[in-house]
Amino acid sequence: MALNQRYTWADFMKEHPDLKKKGVKRTSPEGKKAFEAAYKQKIKAYLSERVELVNKLKKMAQEKRKTLTEKVSTLQKAKNFSTAKIYQEKVGAQDIWLTRLEDQAARIKVLQKGF
Repeated sequence: MALNQRYTWADFMKEHPDLKKKGVKRTSPEGKKAFEAAYKQKIKAYLSERVELVNKLKKMAQEKRKTLTEKVSTLQKAKNFSTAKIYQEKVGAQDIWLTRLEDQAARIKVLQKGF
C-alpha cells in the first residue's frame, strides 16, 4: 500500500471532528495545512515502526543464517555433502532475505529524510 493511502482525508476527518463541524474542505488553505501537518506526523510514526520491524526481521534472519551455517559445517565435517548442499542453499536464501531487508531499510531512510 502506498504511503499516501496509509493516511487519508477520511482518517483525518475521523480524528478531527471539530474541523468536520466547521465544514473545512480538503482544498481550502486551512484544510490543506492541517492535513499536511497531520499526514507528516502519521507517516513519520509509520516509518519508524517499519524500521523497527525491519531491524527485528534482520536479527531473526541473521540468527537463522548462523544456525544453518553451523549445521552446514557439522555436516561437511561428517562428510555428508549431499545434505550439506541442501542446507547451503537454505543459507543462501537467508542471505537473499537479508539483502532485501537492507534494501527496504535504505528505502525507508530515504523516505524519512523526505519528511
